[in-house]
Amino acid sequence: MRDWNTMVTRSRFRFVILALAPALCLVASTLRAQQSGKVRGRVVDAVSGQPLQSVTVTVVGAELSARTDDDGRYLIEAVPPGLVKVNAQIIGYHPITTPYYNVFPDSATSVNFKLAPLTVQLDPVEVIGERPEEEFKFGATVITSDRLPARGNVLTSLKGTVAGVDVTGRNEGTRVTIRGSHASALFVVDGVVITPPLTFYIDTRDVECVEVRRGYRAAQEFKPSIHGETYSGVILIWTKGSLGRKPPGCKST
Repeated sequence: MRDWNTMVTRSRFRFVILALAPALCLVASTLRAQQSGKVRGRVVDAVSGQPLQSVTVTVVGAELSARTDDDGRYLIEAVPPGLVKVNAQIIGYHPITTPYYNVFPDSATSVNFKLAPLTVQLDPVEVIGERPEEEFKFGATVITSDRLPARGNVLTSLKGTVAGVDVTGRNEGTRVTIRGSHASALFVVDGVVITPPLTFYIDTRDVECVEVRRGYRAAQEFKPSIHGETYSGVILIWTKGSLGRKPPGCKST
């Protein structure tokens, strides 16, 4: 009889636990939400004051980011409380990383940005426009936007898309080499040489085509070697609406 009572008691206990499980999960989820904060704000052009769309805003040190809307506004949720730095990046503007801001639980911290436009030298664009078409065909591969993933950054999208292009690392530490070389590739966006951390923030939705040219000689055309600095090739990224002469077949279908 005692064993029977024990079995009944255990069965009731299990039933109570199963019945309360959804409620306990809801409470835990609510507590986590209350323990995190938000970062919101607006990004504008420092010269014109106009809102900037599609700016990538990132909480430094955390894989939390958002893109600004048509009015330049963004919202990042589930930010751990404490001191954080926030970074804003978009092609054509100087990136900004803020000082530390304090994020409080169940509260929104306002962080606004004024991005200054980059001063673009036009000489490299003119050089690209002067080259004959035959040069595009030598040791080069053109990838149109319809062959790139619908989301994500352009660096990681090259992995497995172009033969001989090796993509390693992640986030701002992503590294691209060509043909197994230990040297990194040189990046040129709309005719302007840019540093690798900036290329991570180029969204594939903003890209019309990518041209990969192999060999250090291709890179020297845009940036001659300095103090032994060499590159395994050059990756030219053409954004939608950019000016300048693009390689044949650049227009996506």
